[in-house]
Parts: sequence; C-alpha cells; structure tokens
Amino acid sequence: MARPPVTSNLNKANSEIVRLWWASASQARTLKQYRKVRLRTDVLLDYLERLNMQYPKGRELDRVARKAIEEVLAELPEAWRPDFPDCRTVQEALDHVFELKSEVRRRALPDGLPASWDWDADAEHQ
Repeated sequence: MARPPVTSNLNKANSEIVRLWWASASQARTLKQYRKVRLRTDVLLDYLERLNMQYPKGRELDRVARKAIEEVLAELPEAWRPDFPDCRTVQEALDHVFELKSEVRRRALPDGLPASWDWDADAEHQ
C-alpha cells in the first residue's frame, strides 16, 4: 500500500496557512476601512448637528452641507454604499446619516465587533 507523499500534506498545510492569513488580513482591512468610514461619518454628524443647533427652527440643506455628504458617500466602499435619499433639511440629513452609520456597521461587521476590537485605537481616531 502506497503512502501519500509528505509534500502533499505540507502543501495542504501551507495552503491552509495562506487561507487563514488571507482571511485574517481581510478582516484587518475591513476593520481599518470601517474605522476610516466611522471617523468620516462622525465628523459629518458633528458638522450637521452644529448646523442644526445654530438654526433651531430648521434649515434647508445648503450646497456646502450637500457637498460634505457627497464626499463622505464617495469614500464608502461600493458594497457599503446604500441609497442615500435626497434631503431637504439639515434634520433630514442628520437622520439619514445616523441610518447610514448603522447600515455601514451592519455591512462591515455582520457578526458584530470582533473580540479583538481595539477600543483604544478606535478612540484615537475620533
């Protein structure tokens, strides 16, 4: 009875190591991308909230605010880019950016935050 060559087992082990490394690297890239998007959306929310506080009776969304929203949306990976409705007011934009953050988190981290989430690094990015 012939035994399978040892190199076959080594090739399988090497293939598995590469597969696991790629999965790990992919998760790290996704987390890095999520942090970047989270920072951008937090800055956008801060800007919109300040506008909303300055004009408590409401304010139409101006060209500058629309451009800020477009720039954040343009930085989202295609897979994370949900339909963002055309907003008339700052409050509508705020509501939709909060929804966007939730949707991005759901798409980027379908299983929730990993156990290895680095809360200190996340706080540094904010």
